[in-house]
Amino acid sequence: MELVSEYPLWFILLCLLLGAGYAFALYYRARNQEVELWLRGLMAGFRFLSVSIIAFLLLSPLVKRTSEKIEKPVIILGVDNSGSMVLTADSQSCRNTLPAEVNRLADQLQKKYDVKTYSFGDRVSSGFAGTFSDKQTDISDFLKEVESRYSNRNVGAMILITDGIYNTGTDPFYAARRIPFPIYTVALGDTTVRKDIILKKVIYNKSVFIGDNFPVEALVEMDKCSGLTARVKVTRGEKVVYSGEVKAGNDHTLQKVNFILEAKSAGLQRYTIQADVIDGETNRVNNRQDFFVEVMNARQKVAILYDAPHPDISALEQALASSSCFEVSSFKTDVFNDPPAKFDLVILNQLPSVTAIYNLGELMKSPVSLLFIIGARTDINAFNNLKTGLIINSARTEYSDALPAYNAAFSIFSISQDALPIYREWPPLLSPFGAYQSGPLAEVLFYQQIGNVTTRTPLISFLNNPSKKIGIIAGENIWRWRISNFVQKGDHKSFDELFDKIVQYLAVKEDKSLFLLSVNPKFNENEPVEMDAVVLNPSYEMVNDQDVNITITDERKNNYPFVFSKSDKSYFLKAGLFPVGNYTFKATALQGKITHTRTGSFTVLPLNTESMNLVADHVLLKRISVAHGAEMVNLKQMPDLAAKLADREDIHSVSYTENRLSDLIGVPWIFLLILGLLTTEWVLRKRNGI
Repeated sequence: MELVSEYPLWFILLCLLLGAGYAFALYYRARNQEVELWLRGLMAGFRFLSVSIIAFLLLSPLVKRTSEKIEKPVIILGVDNSGSMVLTADSQSCRNTLPAEVNRLADQLQKKYDVKTYSFGDRVSSGFAGTFSDKQTDISDFLKEVESRYSNRNVGAMILITDGIYNTGTDPFYAARRIPFPIYTVALGDTTVRKDIILKKVIYNKSVFIGDNFPVEALVEMDKCSGLTARVKVTRGEKVVYSGEVKAGNDHTLQKVNFILEAKSAGLQRYTIQADVIDGETNRVNNRQDFFVEVMNARQKVAILYDAPHPDISALEQALASSSCFEVSSFKTDVFNDPPAKFDLVILNQLPSVTAIYNLGELMKSPVSLLFIIGARTDINAFNNLKTGLIINSARTEYSDALPAYNAAFSIFSISQDALPIYREWPPLLSPFGAYQSGPLAEVLFYQQIGNVTTRTPLISFLNNPSKKIGIIAGENIWRWRISNFVQKGDHKSFDELFDKIVQYLAVKEDKSLFLLSVNPKFNENEPVEMDAVVLNPSYEMVNDQDVNITITDERKNNYPFVFSKSDKSYFLKAGLFPVGNYTFKATALQGKITHTRTGSFTVLPLNTESMNLVADHVLLKRISVAHGAEMVNLKQMPDLAAKLADREDIHSVSYTENRLSDLIGVPWIFLLILGLLTTEWVLRKRNGI
């Protein structure tokens, strides 16, 4: 222990001189009083010590203490708690034996090491309960968690107890590369490849429209089934909607089964695809998969109006045709007589026009959304008079080449980061030159870049007026963008996706109700059911002064009531895990004397990932151990790991010194010393009349 101060040590002499001077000045006057000399000297000494100590404390001295600490090496036990551990022939042995063996090994190691036990599957948890209930296995997540949590710690080794099967996350071998300590693996499970038919994957359109015929592709893997044939059928409810056969040409065959289904009923439709069980097949769970298709009632109707033909019209038609969500029609203004309410969005190509008169009054008054494309044929003055929220002031009609410059603050819909380099290579649009004035609620997707200068002039912007949504593309020749996309990538994907999102945002009708509830239509059985809700007052301000109640009902008509939690101005519900099945709900929110109601449904899907592959991967485990200077053992050899670790010279305790600085003012005995000196002096002075 030593004293440390930011002032020189000779300042201590000043403290002593200050104490001596104070004592001398105080008791020099008492020399003529009838107080014995020794008593006066004693009191002066008390005053000298107390003042000197107080003065020294004003220098803010610190006490430096050095301590030695010994850290035992940490041994990390990671145990696989996923379902695949108990789905093989020796599952009962694993369920009964493994928890006891893990506890026994931990007790052995605890005598010499600091043992930390974790279980992993679809999440990482402390301890190991041996439930084997996790629906997925992510070994890489556990390895990354250990790397992060035990960085710069004295970790001796890790013992990884698993069958090596993973079905989510990255390859564990590569996830373990940054771990610097040995990794011992305990290999469990069965590596025997048995006769099995596996529905590996089902590829389908997740949303279609009623009346559509949509394709489905199933990947069927057949192991040890050479020469055998199995029937594959698809059912919706009790009705078989497809039936076919697959035949294995050798011991390992992967086949595609393609078929067409018809969307006959609206709503979330559940289909089941199942392969027949063959003789000798032990794992029958992976012969079946459910998939869900959202069947929508109608497509969003989009009309393109124009005064004269233009390549931009064809580019838009082709882009929107790639999506099944839109029904696109093109009309020349002189033949367009449909009411605006028939459409969800009207695209006005260079309207109002300088070459023809077409009254846009009815379209502007209607609630239908509009997308303006401004070009050389646009009457700018007439456009300004429409009061869309954008005004272009120009003394004379001039045009400039404007490149698209993406606005990173745009928030209406997300843009793929992979598409941004493609956008930067797109050619310029021909845009009206002038001063642009936008409303305060305008959202800009692209600004105009003139040469190398990015301006604050909008190229593509959106204005959410009280009565409708309006989009404005301040330039023509977007067809060049589509061609440029094809030149760069060999397809039109980025262009089509961009305009799909633009049209989707404008065409979707906003929900103007005062009670909004958001819930996913599907949950996996290991995911908690969560919902968000918003209650608005008549001024469309968010409020949450009242409770929001919901009752969830299962297929057996059992009711589960919940109350939403309040979060700032909104509501949130985490209802927890639900068994596999279909559920309906009814939510109510009271606002004054009005009760708002929302109903809906969701489905909890079975997660059969663990049953898809039951062949243990001991090769992976051995690769991990060898790469980290360790070895792989089996369950019977697991008790020997304590001796193997004890024999390693690189696993040892670490001793290190720790320096700590503490403020001397905070030491209690110094306060008591000063208080004792001053108190004793005061008592002596009072008793002697000084």
